[in-house]
Amino acid sequence: MSEKKKLLIIQTSGINTPERTAAPFYIATSAATMDVDVTIIFTINGSTIVKKGAAEKIFVKEGSNQSLKVFLDQAVENDVKLIVCYPSLELHDIKREELIPEIKEIIGGAALVDMALEADSVLTF
Repeated sequence: MSEKKKLLIIQTSGINTPERTAAPFYIATSAATMDVDVTIIFTINGSTIVKKGAAEKIFVKEGSNQSLKVFLDQAVENDVKLIVCYPSLELHDIKREELIPEIKEIIGGAALVDMALEADSVLTF
């Protein structure tokens, strides 16, 4: 049996660019349903959307009643792994206990590079 393909999505967009926040979750969920091993890493401003309560306040389209939380939940339900980059937490003064419980790991730059080198594909948002 062949090994699963790996997709790494690097999310750098945050709460100040809501129109750029849903696509990574949508693509991650789509890939996961295709039996791809998917990880989203939140770095730079991306870490702001995994702070508790943030996803519920982000609406990709003005006037929509569907928050980013819906997209995040769909990704998690399909086994997409969510990881955050430690330096971006420091950049935004976010503490570990302020993160959503779906974040299972906090990594540094070297680990991010390793993951990118091991992935079959890397997408950046």
